[in-house]
Amino acid sequence: MQWYDHAVALVAFSVLLGVFGWVLHASFESFFFPDKTFLQLVLTDVSVHDVILRLIVSLCFFIFGIVLMNNVARRRCAEEELKDVNKALSNTNIELEQKIKERTAEIELLLKQKNRLIVGLSHDLKTPLTPLMGLLPMIISKEKDPKLTELLAISLRNVHYIRDLVSKTIDLALLDSTTIGFTVERISLLKEIDSVLENRSLTLSNHNIYVENKISDDIFINADRLKLREVLNNLLMNSIKYTTSSGGTITVNATKEDVQVKIWITDTGIGMNSEQIQYVFDELYKADPARQDHASTGLGLTICKRIVEKHGGKIWVESPGPGKGTTVFFTLPSPVE
Repeated sequence: MQWYDHAVALVAFSVLLGVFGWVLHASFESFFFPDKTFLQLVLTDVSVHDVILRLIVSLCFFIFGIVLMNNVARRRCAEEELKDVNKALSNTNIELEQKIKERTAEIELLLKQKNRLIVGLSHDLKTPLTPLMGLLPMIISKEKDPKLTELLAISLRNVHYIRDLVSKTIDLALLDSTTIGFTVERISLLKEIDSVLENRSLTLSNHNIYVENKISDDIFINADRLKLREVLNNLLMNSIKYTTSSGGTITVNATKEDVQVKIWITDTGIGMNSEQIQYVFDELYKADPARQDHASTGLGLTICKRIVEKHGGKIWVESPGPGKGTTVFFTLPSPVE
């Protein structure tokens, strides 16, 4: 709607202002001619000079009325246009929100279907592996042919590898599910790491690896105990796997930072370059794929990342370069005192 749609009201208002100007001028003259009536000053006994002056005053008021009504009309038009735009934006936002909800529901459904497929497929794969894990060692113990024994041992290692891959795939699928929650409790970090190191003491000894635990006994965290052990075991086994056969050192340390505790595990292993660090948390990625004797699934660090992030922390890797060792950092929430 344009301002000229209000032309009638505009002219009428301007004429009224013009009359008001005429009367106003007559009112001023009444102070100087008290012997004349107001009607005489308005309509009669008006000189040509006064008529011209009053017409000029009335014209000024008329022009002022036109400008004022024009501005009012334009403002109303702008307000109506703004209302139309706001209404259109509101409708667009409602449509976008609805589309986002629909897409989110579709994605959640696809994720649930994917997780169900992975869990079901993994279960079907684990079922035939269980008897193989029991039968192959028995066959190996009774076999006399060295070459056949070696082939059977390779088969057994691959069975263990597949079972480990299936188990980790199920763990990853469950961690991606929104229905799985953690049982968070106050945990002494020192005691938990000591327990993990004790369980891995034989493996550490066989690989000639010395572990230095620098964590103080006053550091506590809020975490799911089983998931924390899984993270610590994965990181510790990763350091063991990528330490040279001549042995090395693994250092565990932690410090409290505000509402979180930063934990890091440093080894003297093969180290990593910048490209390896960039992809180290990707699924099925192996920092050294040529070393197949480790039978690494490539899912350990991915699982660690999911667990840490579900606790509200973050995890990252640093390394000075190949042959210079690796440090894995991660944070977990600290109990509120």
